[in-house]
Amino acid sequence: MKLVGFAKRQLQDMRDSRWNSLIKDVCLFYVKHDIVITEMDMNYVREKSKHKKSSVTYFYHLRVEVFYAIIDLQLSELNNHFNEVNTNLLLGMASLSPDNSFANYDKDKIIKLATHYPNEFTDSIL
Repeated sequence: MKLVGFAKRQLQDMRDSRWNSLIKDVCLFYVKHDIVITEMDMNYVREKSKHKKSSVTYFYHLRVEVFYAIIDLQLSELNNHFNEVNTNLLLGMASLSPDNSFANYDKDKIIKLATHYPNEFTDSIL
């Protein structure tokens, strides 16, 4: 779960503050390999409507429609797969692991795990 949290923080940090460094790296790559760099303030032409004038610039398209969209998709996937219930289940199961003489044992996490299976436990057990 620490790795999931770390991945989510890294993705959010990338979304918030790494756009400029990414563009800088891409530009350096383009220059090194003699690739023509498109002017970022030019209008982006969408494939489906080549004849229709677009008000979206390359800068906007790359930053919002590509960069942000991909990071948001990854964050959404992590949040969907590791929502609060799934996280509690995983942490509860980890608390029952016999590794290192039950080093991860946590009574509160096990009780929280049991609350997700009310038909399996009576009130006297909890």
